Amino acid sequence: MAFCRRHLPVILILADTTDPWATLLYRELRHSAATVVWIPPAQLLERVRLNWSVQSKRGIPTGFLSIDDTTVPLCELTGVFAQTPFTLSVDPEGLDPNDREYVTKEATAAWLGLLNALPCPVMNRPLPGGRPTILSGHSILAGLVAEHGFELPPSLYTMSKDDAVHRFAVWKGAVYLKPVGSHEAGIYLQPQDGVEQIKRVLEHQAVTMQQVPDGRRVTVYVVGGNAAATCVHSDDCSGTDFALSPVPAESCTKLTRALGLSFAECHLVVTSGRTCCLDISSTPAYWRCPREVRQRLISRLADGLSEPRSLLLDDSLDGLHGRSDTREHLCQTRSPEC
Repeated sequence: MAFCRRHLPVILILADTTDPWATLLYRELRHSAATVVWIPPAQLLERVRLNWSVQSKRGIPTGFLSIDDTTVPLCELTGVFAQTPFTLSVDPEGLDPNDREYVTKEATAAWLGLLNALPCPVMNRPLPGGRPTILSGHSILAGLVAEHGFELPPSLYTMSKDDAVHRFAVWKGAVYLKPVGSHEAGIYLQPQDGVEQIKRVLEHQAVTMQQVPDGRRVTVYVVGGNAAATCVHSDDCSGTDFALSPVPAESCTKLTRALGLSFAECHLVVTSGRTCCLDISSTPAYWRCPREVRQRLISRLADGLSEPRSLLLDDSLDGLHGRSDTREHLCQTRSPEC
């Protein structure tokens, strides 16, 4: 039996070894008192054994993880950084295709259930069936955008190169392009090479195109339900003569919270009297993020995953950290009463 000792934070990182955010976070946490365990998704079956009771009377998961022969009680986990797609990509050796598919589905279901049952912050907590990636392509998401005071620009979903190139010309090159199904941020096309980029992406998958209105492009980075950084880009509004609205960073954080995200990148265009929301990405673009902002985000992530917080912050009605159910009985730290 595993007992909760509650002396040092234990943080689990679920990400590929090439993930730049996970790499920086791991380095940051190694300088703290936390115990950090990094498991690439492809190694979950090989390195981790779940012992998890789903019949807990209090709604709190009891049990432990056996990781590389080390026992970690679930109640000692203070945070999980989950940068991995669900369905999991597992490939057990020696299995025929049918058995491999079965094992993959069972492993995916088990980890989805566990990550949604844990009371500690999970950034970002995965959803069964996957998380929608395009705001205007889902009526509920579009409604949430409007409720929080944002507008959605005209958009097009297409697999046709001719249609995409035509719309690029109609919108005079002011286009935000994103592959359908991608959790990463899209790109702002440039008139000189936009057509080539459209054709290159469409060789592999369908795309969504959104018209970028005149205004100031703003990127808001959200960590743990708060705006950690706001970048106002200076390459827009040249020659434009109107007063820009204030950047609605607070509304942006509330929207990401409503979407169940605690680590996100919001792409906005602020104009006179209105703000368009182009995209909210659950995987902020690392290489386009300014270096000083990266370090600020990593520090916020490390704090959010390792420091005890109040019940109100960690299990709020808004579902901070992606929680979809607030009925569990928690004590006044984020750990369960065990």
